[in-house]
Amino acid sequence: MSRKRLRLSRSAFTLVELLVVIAIIGVLVALLLPAVQAAREAARRTQCTNNLKQIGLALHNYHDTHNVFPPALIGSGRANFPAWNTQVKNTTGWALMLPQFEQGAAHSQYNFNLCSSMSSPYGLAVMGTDATNVAIASLRLKMLECPSSPVAGENVLSGAGTPGDFYSRNNAKRTNYLFSAGGFTDYSDRYGVYGGDVRQGAFGNDGAATFAGITDGTSNSIAVGEATGGSGIKGKTSSAYGPWGLTGTHTCCHGYTPGSSSTVISASTNSLPYGNDWNINRPYQNDALRRTYAWVYNSMHPGIASFVLCDGSTRGISQTINYDVLCQLTYIHDGNPVGNY
Repeated sequence: MSRKRLRLSRSAFTLVELLVVIAIIGVLVALLLPAVQAAREAARRTQCTNNLKQIGLALHNYHDTHNVFPPALIGSGRANFPAWNTQVKNTTGWALMLPQFEQGAAHSQYNFNLCSSMSSPYGLAVMGTDATNVAIASLRLKMLECPSSPVAGENVLSGAGTPGDFYSRNNAKRTNYLFSAGGFTDYSDRYGVYGGDVRQGAFGNDGAATFAGITDGTSNSIAVGEATGGSGIKGKTSSAYGPWGLTGTHTCCHGYTPGSSSTVISASTNSLPYGNDWNINRPYQNDALRRTYAWVYNSMHPGIASFVLCDGSTRGISQTINYDVLCQLTYIHDGNPVGNY
């Protein structure tokens, strides 16, 4: 009996051995955790790229049907041009593309004669109320969401029914992609006005490019880029800023790369005054939390943001890209060849 007890006692772990095993397990977990996190981020980035591929295909299908890309926004309530902007609708390009997203039923239920957001802070006439289209404008489209963004799909009700509110939103959904609008935003004039301006992008207010109008080449011009809203790290300096998908409130839809000159792109006119605030992932005026401004392309992917070009191909572009080159990619007829980037 004593021998049996002796053998049993020898088979048990001592306290020291147990601590060593725990330490080894801890080291293995510490080694494996970054690899697991990296693998998960790689999967999320792949999904984001797939979203953009689908968006690129939808844009081409829209162009095939209408012989032009969709406007970023129709009847922007912030485009204070009362001579022509007599019907504020705040209709986004994403709403126009619902059939290309296999959302034909939603498209047929959307009343395109009325608004999605009542945002009209300059007193321009708003068409109807935001209650009419809220069932469609508040839809959550996973294709418009990057899985790395912690706020993707967030529902926000703020200033609904209030025309004077820049960010009037009736159950708006946060999304993660902006139309490339070059040097213009939802404050700007109609798209066609800027045909002679090198800063014209592929999309704008009440108009957009045709393939023929992209004279720099569709493979050298950005169509849609990634952006993350919210006010957290790598988000925006205001939680009110978009993207906002189907709700055409302020900062919903335009990806903005400003430049000082309407005729040339150079380091003296673009990179120096603008690159520090407007390049990919760049914090605005050294914001302590490294947050970006309203229309900046940014993402939760380390060091890059994802884009789809006008030819439908996708690219991950580094946040260290020269700002002049980024402008060349977002301006569709600046005449500058784009090299490696």
